Amino acid sequence: MTISLSRRGFILSSLSLIPLTLAGCARKDSPTSRGAYSPPLFPNETPTLRAKINKWADYYEIPRELIHRQAIRESTHRPWARNGPYYGLLQILPQTAGTMGHSGPAEELLEADVNLKYAGKYLKGAYLVSDGDINDAMKWYARGYYYEAKRLGLLHETGLKN
Repeated sequence: MTISLSRRGFILSSLSLIPLTLAGCARKDSPTSRGAYSPPLFPNETPTLRAKINKWADYYEIPRELIHRQAIRESTHRPWARNGPYYGLLQILPQTAGTMGHSGPAEELLEADVNLKYAGKYLKGAYLVSDGDINDAMKWYARGYYYEAKRLGLLHETGLKN
């Protein structure tokens, strides 16, 4: 049996598949949004460091996955990492940490708790600017988001302006 479709029938049947195709393109909220993210320990990560990361992620109400991915990208979970002018677990500039409230010496940023306190606050701002998208938050963290936060009217919420 041969099935013959007219041009109109073919177009209509093709158009009926578009909503199904586009359904997979919709933005999804991260299932690991806050809490409940518990993969095995990453290389260089200790249970103590995991607890600190989770504590600050919960404190700033950002996904734990976001801080872990940023820590992997920036220092592979090494709080003592130093690369040029950048310090610590999340590789923050001392000037940026100062904007977030840090007033101690730059070497303090090599302590995981101190780094997570100030870099975590900055990362939360990137998360707000990205409208909750983890990948975009990582991009904004890396390149800076002052002008985007200003454009969106989020300078106070991000901690960039008192």
